[in-house]
Amino acid sequence: MLSGYQTEEELIQNMVDAGCKEDMVASVLICLKQGQKKKGLLLLQGQRKMLLDGIHRNQSCIEFLDDVLCGMRKECT
Repeated sequence: MLSGYQTEEELIQNMVDAGCKEDMVASVLICLKQGQKKKGLLLLQGQRKMLLDGIHRNQSCIEFLDDVLCGMRKECT
């Protein structure tokens, strides 16, 4: 059912630590228990994409903020 290196409790904890909500954790566990590993993988890949998209949004915000800071520093000198 589960990957060869994790107990169900470890898998649950890893998903929670990865930001998965309770319903996502439950859905993945159901998929694995029903032998639908590919479906479970797709759910987790969707979670990964969501997290990565958030990183990219934050990176873009940091770049804009860096531009503002750079401009303000130039004005101060």
